Amino acid sequence: MWAFLALGAAVLTSFNPILYKRMLKDADPIIVVWAVTLLSLPLLALFTFAFTPRFPAFDWLFVVGVMGSAIFNVVAQVASTRALKLADASFVTPLLIFSPVFTVLISALFLDEIPSARGLAGVGLVLIGAYWLNRGSEAGWLAPFKSLAFTPGVTLVLLAGLLWAITPLFEKTAILHTNPESPRFTAFMATAFLTLLLTPWVMARGKSVITKLSLHRRELFFAGLIAGIAPVLAYTAYSLGLVGYVTTLFKLSTLLTVIWSFYFLKEHGLAQRLPGSLVMVMGAILIAV
Repeated sequence: MWAFLALGAAVLTSFNPILYKRMLKDADPIIVVWAVTLLSLPLLALFTFAFTPRFPAFDWLFVVGVMGSAIFNVVAQVASTRALKLADASFVTPLLIFSPVFTVLISALFLDEIPSARGLAGVGLVLIGAYWLNRGSEAGWLAPFKSLAFTPGVTLVLLAGLLWAITPLFEKTAILHTNPESPRFTAFMATAFLTLLLTPWVMARGKSVITKLSLHRRELFFAGLIAGIAPVLAYTAYSLGLVGYVTTLFKLSTLLTVIWSFYFLKEHGLAQRLPGSLVMVMGAILIAV
């Protein structure tokens, strides 16, 4: 069950870089992140309070988990969105796939979630596929690493990937410290805190920067819709499966984003990245079965 939920979240979030890239033509990264998360709150609230039998009890570790998730997500969201403004979505997005390695290691150390040999092999294949996506058909084996040093936004997207490797641990901790366990309530509270953290920053920039998003109302609507549904799927997957495995399946969204970027944004080089995409799919199958 957790695998289907994780894949559902991956499919939905795979469209985000495309929508963000279009909005970033006229808007600031911080404004885009804030507007999307703000629009997602009513839908998250609906899922939370309409489908939760009773208001869950929680303790101080829930607060720590929610606040940790919000703080790390603020930095990661802004960093990845800024990277999208600086570089192609088909280049930036696959770099986020490296975060599951950190998640698997950290969750094994702090949550006692020990992955099986097959699961580790699946994670390895996903990472190999991600490496392949960044290597041209005739380039040397060190080409992906050399390109990282000269591509704008790489440091930002790698920072986002590292932070998103840690945030699931905060989120699962928060879920485990609700009684009864409520992934929906946790998703709503974490998103609400994230919005509150960004609001003073946005208000200080004035209304003129916000009104620029009116040029992309359709993209903003769909991004907000995704942000209201995907966290519910993702947090429920965290509550049912190992954090390292769930996070790795989320990264399949990068494969889909690469495809969407060629279709919607007219970026180039899809054919040379298909082998890496197939390796990622094989890794996902190993993780999910």
